[in-house]
Amino acid sequence: MSLENLFPTITSVGGSFVAGIMLGYFIKKIIKILMFIVGGIAGLLLYLQQQQLISVNLDKLEAASTFFVTTFVVSFDNVTHMSGTTSLGIPLAGGLSAGLAIGFVKG
Repeated sequence: MSLENLFPTITSVGGSFVAGIMLGYFIKKIIKILMFIVGGIAGLLLYLQQQQLISVNLDKLEAASTFFVTTFVVSFDNVTHMSGTTSLGIPLAGGLSAGLAIGFVKG
């Protein structure tokens, strides 16, 4: 195998690895921000309910959160079953997934 044939594979693995690290770092930071916002809203609602300023219907809140999680899971499942992702190739997908894991853990 010559260097001319090996160069595109090396660049696709390296480039997708770096992109995966950046994507993993970004996803981790966005999840932290969303958890902070949702936790703050939930804490504020529970505090206001404890002070008897508002009344929170926990059954409706649970139904809404279940609907949101179910919709998110179904949409994520649809994205993972797209046929276009198989055309990326093993080097690109492997580098991207390894970078994504490292970026998510180390970020």
